[in-house]
Amino acid sequence: MQCEFFASGRCGSCGWLDRAYPDQLAAKDAELHALLDVHRPQAWLAPVASPEQGFRNKAKMAVLGDAAAPLLGIVNARGEAVSLCDCPLYPAPMQALLRYLEGWIAEAGLTPYRVDARRGELKFVLLTRSRASGEFMLRFVLRSEAELPGLRRALPA
Repeated sequence: MQCEFFASGRCGSCGWLDRAYPDQLAAKDAELHALLDVHRPQAWLAPVASPEQGFRNKAKMAVLGDAAAPLLGIVNARGEAVSLCDCPLYPAPMQALLRYLEGWIAEAGLTPYRVDARRGELKFVLLTRSRASGEFMLRFVLRSEAELPGLRRALPA
């Protein structure tokens, strides 16, 4: 899979992207064999390859930045906050909703939690899409209940 985040060094979460996908599957299969062979499994099935991109139905995004310009993503190895709303692991409808949520968080006036300063309230956004219905479930992880009233007021938008 080609990923601009990985290629540019802005994200290293998918540490195996420098390998061809069949090589990734073979290496992961070998790791599992090494771990589980001691338990003598009765059967060992070949790995099933998923699509290389757009297959995830769950996103756990740290809320970074500040109240005026929040980002949903990660802090990379260089200490940079990186929005991963356009990560190719997520299907297009999830990417669109994550981008929308970045703006919605700012409009709602929710304050991203800053680990370094131990200030702010909104730590994570968890977005899950049902494979059966296509509906989304959105969860917010707050440090306390301080911004809960503001969050509830902003939900209709």
